[in-house]
Order: sequence, then structure tokens, then C-alpha cells
Amino acid sequence: MTERADFEARGWRSGVCRTGGFTLPQLLVVISLGAILVGTMLPALNTAQDTMKAAVCLGNMHQWGLAISLYTADHGDYYPYVGDAASPCDTADTWAWYNVVPPYINQTKLCDLYTANTPPTPGMKSIWICPSATNVTVNPASSTPYFCYALSVCTHESSFVRNIFKRSQIVKPATTIIFCEEPEDNFSDTSGRYDTVQRHFGGSNFVMGDGHAEWLAFQNFCRQGNPGCTGFNNAVAWNNSGTAIGDWNYQIIYHWWFFPGASTSQN
Repeated sequence: MTERADFEARGWRSGVCRTGGFTLPQLLVVISLGAILVGTMLPALNTAQDTMKAAVCLGNMHQWGLAISLYTADHGDYYPYVGDAASPCDTADTWAWYNVVPPYINQTKLCDLYTANTPPTPGMKSIWICPSATNVTVNPASSTPYFCYALSVCTHESSFVRNIFKRSQIVKPATTIIFCEEPEDNFSDTSGRYDTVQRHFGGSNFVMGDGHAEWLAFQNFCRQGNPGCTGFNNAVAWNNSGTAIGDWNYQIIYHWWFFPGASTSQN
């Protein structure tokens, strides 16, 4: 074998090594393709993470829905007090949902958590916390509690406990809102006017009167004055439960009120 034949037999052509490596142009193409793939996959990964967080939150809501249903079964079908915007340990909040409902699912009362200096905060794996909560700098104190979830203000008469509204009075249990996601503030109650949460794909999770939990788009639960609310829902005041232009108008699918004409100021 000549020297040239031996050279070519070893895989060399015109001074180019054929050992399976990349040439510079090929390497640049591979890098470019890699950048495109990463740019394509990251949004998908973020979406998957957001979906997982929303699912965990929905699971939390399901647990709260179960606990609230058990509570009403033990208390003549009445829902618990929504609580006030003060300390979870105030005497007035002894019967608030966050103190009377948790034991039904083997959870600690919120007052006890604050007393032990272990309040629920974002980042915790807790039934009190939505994984999509973003207020990572919050520092809850007994005088300024922190809520990711809230009871609908339409479940009880103002300033009363076990009065007026019963679960059995709900006309459409499967589409009447009972328990909600809260916009990370110190309020333990909410309504269509003040519930501005859109943590999950333009909406949030809710518990309905029949106990099931589901996701609703913002435009399905907002009411007049809620920033971003549009269409017919924006024409309905949160405290208008009438049928003419209110919560029970034929264009309203999901209700905040148990029945037409209900009011939290009834006597």
C-alpha cells in the first residue's frame, strides 16, 4: 500500500480529520438549534409548573370545601362567621371560619398558628397557602394576618353567627360561590366586587355550595367596580341579589347569593 493509500484508509481527505467531530459551521448550527429548542421549551415548562400549582391550589380548595360542608352539617346548615380584618384571636373571631373549620380536616386553628408564631406564609406547603402566591415579602402578625383564601361575605348576615342563611336555601348549589381565593391581604372574606384574584390562567379556584371545587375565569365571578370586569357582570353591583339587574339575572351563570333578594343586612 502506498503512503497516500494508507493516509486515505485512515480516514483523512485533504487534510480534514474524519473522526466524527463537528466542523465550526456545524457547531454553530447545533448551538443555534439548541438555543431555539430551549426558547421553545421554557414556556412549556413554565406552563407545566403553573398548571401543577393551580392543581395543588384546587386540592386545597377541595379540602376546605369538605371541611365547610362538615361544619354546616354539625351546625344546623349554617355557614361559619367570615371573621373581621383584625387579629385571628379576637373574641369576635372565636367563631370565624379559620378557627372553627380547620379541626374538621385535622388542621390547626389559625389563632393557634399565630399564637405559636408559625403563621402561614407564601412558600409553605400548607392548606392555607396557594403555591402561586407572590407576596414573598409578607411578614404576617396577629394584628395584620395574611390570607390566600376567604369565605364569601354572602354566606352570613352582617355581624351575626348562625343566622338567616342556610346551605339548604341555596337555589343553585353547583353554581353558587361559597369559598374563594383571596388577593393576599388581611381580609378573611370577599365578594365579586373585591375578589380580584387571577392567579391561575386569568381566573381562580372556588368552592361551590354543593361542596365541589372548580376554576372560574375572572369574567364569570367579577362584579361592578372590580378592576378589569367587563360586560354584563360589570353592570351588576356585588350586593344586588335581585332578578331585574342583579346576581340572579338570566345572564349570570355563577352566583354569589343563595337566592334572589338575599341581603347581608336582613333582620
